Amino acid sequence: MDIQSILLGFLMRNSMTGYDLKKAFSISFAFFSGLSYGSIYPALRKMEKNGLITKQVEIQDGAPNRKVYTITETGRTEFLNSLKSPLSPEQPKSTFLMRLFFFGHLSPQDRKSVAQKHLGAIKQMQAQLQSVQPQVAAHADRFQYLCYEFGLRSLSDLARNLSQVIDALEEEPNVQNQFEKIQT
Repeated sequence: MDIQSILLGFLMRNSMTGYDLKKAFSISFAFFSGLSYGSIYPALRKMEKNGLITKQVEIQDGAPNRKVYTITETGRTEFLNSLKSPLSPEQPKSTFLMRLFFFGHLSPQDRKSVAQKHLGAIKQMQAQLQSVQPQVAAHADRFQYLCYEFGLRSLSDLARNLSQVIDALEEEPNVQNQFEKIQT
């Protein structure tokens, strides 16, 4: 799902400011979308230009003006069409797997270090996601909560797989680099 569809989805419920959209995005999608905060405001400008949303500027005394975004009927139609469009199979990307493929070039100690640091980062993401569970449970609908649980399971599976890689690396601490074997 692209940033436009995500933002339209948030606006299906009610009008929101850019700040509110950033906050909702960070709570809901930051862990699995791969999209950045920086893409939100350019997308909002483009969506307004294309007639998918409107922007109302609310003047405030002593504070910056608020820009409130509202979805249009065209935007609603666009969003619903994006939800119903066929999904293409996802090509998972994993920087770790790309590095693991070439671990033969590293010393056994460096292999373990890279894998352990990545596992630590994944566990930190798990902890962050688990820490927002009360907020998610209080505000998410059934489908949003299913998404949250799916994300937790995905991180858990990733941590388990990384732990298995680390176990395998520890079982073979003195394995010669395979590329060194080829060269000798």
